[in-house]
Amino acid sequence: MSSQKYSDSEADFWKEHFVHLQHKNMVRTNAQPLRMADCRTEFEAFIVSHPEAKISCEYFPSYCTFEVTLTSTIKLRLFIQNSIKASIMQKCGPEFIKICDTKFPYNPLPEISEFLSKLPDYLTELQQSLENKSRSERRQKLALEFIKAYAEKHLKVPHKVLSNPDGTFTLCLPSNSINIQVTEDNFMQKLAEIS
Repeated sequence: MSSQKYSDSEADFWKEHFVHLQHKNMVRTNAQPLRMADCRTEFEAFIVSHPEAKISCEYFPSYCTFEVTLTSTIKLRLFIQNSIKASIMQKCGPEFIKICDTKFPYNPLPEISEFLSKLPDYLTELQQSLENKSRSERRQKLALEFIKAYAEKHLKVPHKVLSNPDGTFTLCLPSNSINIQVTEDNFMQKLAEIS
């Protein structure tokens, strides 16, 4: 059993690129829809032209599926029946869950091909984004602890310091019913004003 968990940051990253993929499909000139009868031929040609990609296809009388693995935790799935439905799936524990889906009016294989050609760049961008987020979260925690310690030393009244999602902090003085917004740059000045 895998110990991997759902990642909002990774999901948001792939959702954003998926939206661009759909938009390109919608505005492509001279585009044709992908019909059920053509799926096997189209998919087999795609597999031959992308030998490095991990692709799986299934064919049934009323529908077919096409899946391409993007990372160990993300895959793109097409479901073709009367229309083309595409989904981005993320590994959550032992199974994949759908994190977004949409319909494509035209054959999406040209956009998927372009997407796969840019995949190394996307993976580098994702790694940098996750590292930046991690650094930012560590910095936020460190700043919170520093502000708490500074407030403890300089304030003579009961207080509480909370971290906010926008990177600011709230200094709560319950006995005075005061809440003050501070940042890591201005907290010393703000504390000096109230002590």
